[in-house]
Amino acid sequence: FVNLMEGHIWLESEGLGRGSTAIFIVKLGIPGRSDESKLLAVHKGPGNQVKPNFSGLKVVIMDENSV
Repeated sequence: FVNLMEGHIWLESEGLGRGSTAIFIVKLGIPGRSDESKLLAVHKGPGNQVKPNFSGLKVVIMDENSV
């Protein structure tokens, strides 16, 4: 993904058992007004709670797990 976004990625570590840090830099575009309105769309949930609409968005999540 990083290469497709004209970016760079690397890992840094302070040694065995001390954890690592993943760092990435990518080029991101600025959405036009029509795209921006999609990101800000909200709907009402139970109890009239306002919830953002994240449909159509893709996310990569990295989680730390002890070994």
